[in-house]
Amino acid sequence: MRRKRAALKPAIGKGDVIRSPCRRRIFDCAAAQGPAKWRRLGNTCSARAALRRSFMSGTGFPPPRACDCHAHVIGPKSRFPLAPHRAYTPVDAPMEALTSMLGRLGLERIVLIQTSIFGTDNSCMLDAVARLGDRARAVAVVPDDAEGSMLDSLHRQGVRGLRVNLATLGMNDPGPARAKLRAAAALCARNGWHVQLFTRPGTIEALESDLARLPVPVSLDHFGLLSPAGETASAEAAVLRLLGSGNIWVKISGSYRLTPADDDAATAGLATRLRAANRERIVWGSDWPHTPTHSGTATTSDGETHYRDLDTAALLDTVRRWFDATAQHEILVANPARLYGFGTI
Repeated sequence: MRRKRAALKPAIGKGDVIRSPCRRRIFDCAAAQGPAKWRRLGNTCSARAALRRSFMSGTGFPPPRACDCHAHVIGPKSRFPLAPHRAYTPVDAPMEALTSMLGRLGLERIVLIQTSIFGTDNSCMLDAVARLGDRARAVAVVPDDAEGSMLDSLHRQGVRGLRVNLATLGMNDPGPARAKLRAAAALCARNGWHVQLFTRPGTIEALESDLARLPVPVSLDHFGLLSPAGETASAEAAVLRLLGSGNIWVKISGSYRLTPADDDAATAGLATRLRAANRERIVWGSDWPHTPTHSGTATTSDGETHYRDLDTAALLDTVRRWFDATAQHEILVANPARLYGFGTI
């Protein structure tokens, strides 16, 4: 059996590999053969993933219309060039690989998030949303002086929010952060969008009063980067107050970005506390394809880096393990439907 599986592996070159959402697994794509050749290779981890999916299916998890509220599509870079100055240069993670992941995990809806490596050029993301149809929504990045006609066009294409990404390049000073937040909120108000904020806990705490007064909702990326171990207790208290106000949403996503990253019990406790503050303001995201670690400084290097070797199915399974069926439906179906305008819950 092992020999047979090995024979299935295509010859690939450096840069033609994307790290799989399944640990120790890869999706291979021979660049010359095109994205249609993306496929999943069999090994012991794929068997474990199959067992996990069977178990999920038997328990009705994930529920119908479940949504991944945080994922990215990257490339092909030959068609969608990266921003000249960026924090990293990843290998391609095309839509074909994304839809394969969604199918394996049983996720029917998806929210694509503009990555920092494309700057304010949303073409790659919007192309994927157009091809995915009504099952997809998007969160874009635009210039602070974007015209109303641009915003209206983005709305027609499925955009429902604007991202303010401060953490990727270490821009966490409260002063500039406050200005960018207010500018984004002013643009979002036109079409009833929300602001998606990615920043450090200290910045969230410093901006608590500003976040509470914004005229549009705000979604915090990746648990607000709060520490599950309580090392950011004062920032967590601020987030809990903001959740209670109803104007703030939190994505329980990217738990591997937290400190510590490997304490499941502590992370489950953090997720439970966040939901207890406002059960209607918590959503989940895979953060697929799990962007590479980087220094947080801008670069122009074309040297490609690979994605983190993570198990996306296991990340989804945290929702099943941490919450009961009612909460699972709220986090994966009902709450995303309201925030992103998916219609029927």
